[in-house]
Amino acid sequence: MNSQAREGACAFAWRNYLLLHSGIGENDNRRAALYRYIANIRDTGEDDFGVLQIAAVAY
Repeated sequence: MNSQAREGACAFAWRNYLLLHSGIGENDNRRAALYRYIANIRDTGEDDFGVLQIAAVAY
């Protein structure tokens, strides 16, 4: 579930970000930064979806 948890957490956070910032494009550089941030957390061994989701939204 590790990659699914990462992808799901990032997708959730990015959708919410786009709702708040309508002028941002879908493939903005901030999206890549979010994915890198969550990938770094995942690389520490954290694979709980809830924790990753909270981290992604907080980022």
